[in-house]
Amino acid sequence: MTLTDDKLASINKLFSYLDISQDHIQVEIDGDTVSVVVDVPEEDAGIFIGRFASTLDSIQLILSLFLRSDTIHHVHLDIGGYRGRRADVLKEMADRIAADVTESGTPRAFPPLSATERRTIHLIFEDHDTLTTYSEGTGYNRRLILGPKTS
Repeated sequence: MTLTDDKLASINKLFSYLDISQDHIQVEIDGDTVSVVVDVPEEDAGIFIGRFASTLDSIQLILSLFLRSDTIHHVHLDIGGYRGRRADVLKEMADRIAADVTESGTPRAFPPLSATERRTIHLIFEDHDTLTTYSEGTGYNRRLILGPKTS
């Protein structure tokens, strides 16, 4: 699957409003997921990431609204390598909490995470043999829980 020229133009136009030229944008398609990677220096990326990645998540939402179709269901945006670095931190956190849950047999809540980060953790444990994830609460009080699988 490929993106239409109109969809690619929409991506480039959005980032042009943010003073990012199209030669800093890489678009890849894998199944029903479009990944957009924006190469900016790490020291300049903060303005596009925002506190708790709220700006990054907002830009990703706008992109998903531009690109959503019958064949595109997920849009992943990474600016300045932030998502990769954050994924490493989430993986370490998940490993620590998984060890604690495995040892104690008691479910444990993750600290507050964005919807994107909760999805990342869900995907880490989706095929796990003995642990499962689920979310509780709503809005800002929504928490991801890791617990033992029940038979």
